[in-house]
Amino acid sequence: MTYEEINPEVWTYEKDGDFVEGVLVATQKDVGVNKSMLYSIETPEGVKSVWGAAILDSRMSFVKNGDKVKITYKGLAEKKGGKNPAKIFKVEVDRD
Repeated sequence: MTYEEINPEVWTYEKDGDFVEGVLVATQKDVGVNKSMLYSIETPEGVKSVWGAAILDSRMSFVKNGDKVKITYKGLAEKKGGKNPAKIFKVEVDRD
């Protein structure tokens, strides 16, 4: 029997328009010290882990495991009330 190491790469986004596309294979809650959401997306290059953010989490709540999804980073919202600006994401689903 041969084992293959599973070591998902974390998707990093830097500029408006960066995206990840594939099939949502897992959703985990309360991960890490910040109790964040963690989404696992199977891409042609392998599994990519995507850390949640407030806007992304609200949009991903409509995506089910097995759905083909495209997440696009759209930049930062305006800073409000001394808080860090929110990260804006567009989430698209292909359920065909």
